[in-house]
Amino acid sequence: MKKMICIILLLCVSQVSFAQTDADYEKLVEKITDLINTKDIKSIYDLFSEPLKKENSFENFEKSILGYQEELGKITSTEFWMEGELGNCYLLEFEQASMVLIVKLLSDNKISVFNVEEY
Repeated sequence: MKKMICIILLLCVSQVSFAQTDADYEKLVEKITDLINTKDIKSIYDLFSEPLKKENSFENFEKSILGYQEELGKITSTEFWMEGELGNCYLLEFEQASMVLIVKLLSDNKISVFNVEEY
């Protein structure tokens, strides 16, 4: 029984130590916002995990992000919306419309999920 309790505690502690904090996500979203507004799409792409890079070519990612900015303007504000199954959801307020950013971080602070969807 003691071994079982120790194992459960160890699993809980390891989950906490590898979990990303709210501050990690806030810094990331602030950085992404600045990089989108300055059109530094490569720096965002460099934050992606290798599996995410394999799913999304840089060319397609750059085209879609620059397309959003051209159509909607710059991001004027962000707000944490909710924690979902795919990751944390943030409301992105552009000059012309609102979008939702879904982002998830790995333990090494690489992005494993990055989706921008209509609000």
